[in-house]
Amino acid sequence: MGTNKLFFPEYEFVIKLSFPSVFIRFKRTEGYYTDFDKFFKSVAEVHYLDGIKPPKREERQILNEVWDFLTMVKSPNKGNFLAGNQNGD
Repeated sequence: MGTNKLFFPEYEFVIKLSFPSVFIRFKRTEGYYTDFDKFFKSVAEVHYLDGIKPPKREERQILNEVWDFLTMVKSPNKGNFLAGNQNGD
């Protein structure tokens, strides 16, 4: 997880370097109080660094792992990010 305050001050990034490598960029303010589906459909930009998009099932697993990481790091208990879960419960 990281930021680039010089060139993209309003964005945060998640980079997964193991195969398939993925780079996810999102506007911090647009990610507030969103759920899994909305986040990956309209907030986050997902880029596969190897140039190969994995099959849907594998992609869903990768996005679930990223979502779990984000909700752990930026949990609602910390008062600033991501409510809900990927199952819509």
